[in-house]
Amino acid sequence: MILEQTLAWMQVWRAQGLVIPHASVNVSGRRLRDDSLIKGLKKLDIEPGLISFELVESIYLDESDDMVAWNIDQIRDLGIDIEMDDFGTGYASIVSLVKLRPRRLKIDRQLVMPVVASESQRQLIASIVDIGHSLGIGVVAEGVETEEHAAIVTSLGCDTLQGYAFAKPLSPTQLERFVAKHQGKTQAA
Repeated sequence: MILEQTLAWMQVWRAQGLVIPHASVNVSGRRLRDDSLIKGLKKLDIEPGLISFELVESIYLDESDDMVAWNIDQIRDLGIDIEMDDFGTGYASIVSLVKLRPRRLKIDRQLVMPVVASESQRQLIASIVDIGHSLGIGVVAEGVETEEHAAIVTSLGCDTLQGYAFAKPLSPTQLERFVAKHQGKTQAA
């Protein structure tokens, strides 16, 4: 239902000329184990690159789960990106990153928040960025709450920033106004 609502809003926003490159939707382990998942997704006719599925680390740690692995491969074949959400809070290994091959790796806010005051935390983030980039994975910093956070994680190589420094969670209509306002500034420059 969330995915269908997201797709409907993306269609509305595109019709209004708003540029929203893609949307991410959380997907549970239970849903990834559903043998009817792909059949349902095929009915939605999702434009490749428009949607990303965010998976938490624990979902794909069980290597014996053939249904999850098959569904993830099929999801990718449908043009839906895979993102590893909350990286650093679970038990993911470099091997699991290589096996999952996500488009983006989202560094958990608990790791990002201390970068302002901690050199060791900055080194840790830089290492995660290096690992992601060496595997061809984009890196997202979650929990970017201040301009200082933004400057630091940008200097460390994060590709995308997410957090309250940019906006608090927004309703669909608030997002429309936010994007229209910022898109207008970009076009005027």
